Amino acid sequence: MPNLIISDIHSLKRNEALDILSQIARVEKKTFPTNEAFGFGEDLWRKKPNTRVLYATDGGSEIIAYAVYVRQKGVALLHKVCVVPTYRRQGIGLQLMSYIQQRLRKEGCQSIQLWVDQAREPARALYVRCGFEEREVIPDYYAPGRTGIRMVLDLDGEHAG
Repeated sequence: MPNLIISDIHSLKRNEALDILSQIARVEKKTFPTNEAFGFGEDLWRKKPNTRVLYATDGGSEIIAYAVYVRQKGVALLHKVCVVPTYRRQGIGLQLMSYIQQRLRKEGCQSIQLWVDQAREPARALYVRCGFEEREVIPDYYAPGRTGIRMVLDLDGEHAG
């Protein structure tokens, strides 16, 4: 399992942050359908105080995973979790999710919510393994015939580790 270095783009200077965001945007375009690709522009770094963009490297300059979440009082909405396809099935998603949980717990967050496509079995399996529970199912959430599942992780009743 690679030794991940997880960082927050908000701790970077503008040029470094924009470089990371453009790398993430390239991965995003290759990985997700156009209508689901997230816009990783400068406004994410500058104008969205409750939004966090985390990225992971193995010590090199290449991004191997990233996540985006928005804090709303005690709830975090996890908008995006992505492990670069060539690095999947190596425990990176688990490490990233664990980092996010610990960080949000320290920040006083009570729960994390996310939506996942029912057809994305590996993603759903990761979230279940991290303690998320399926709470709501909405047919055609992503597109006709693509069901969305809302999953929630309560951070209150859990112990760090």
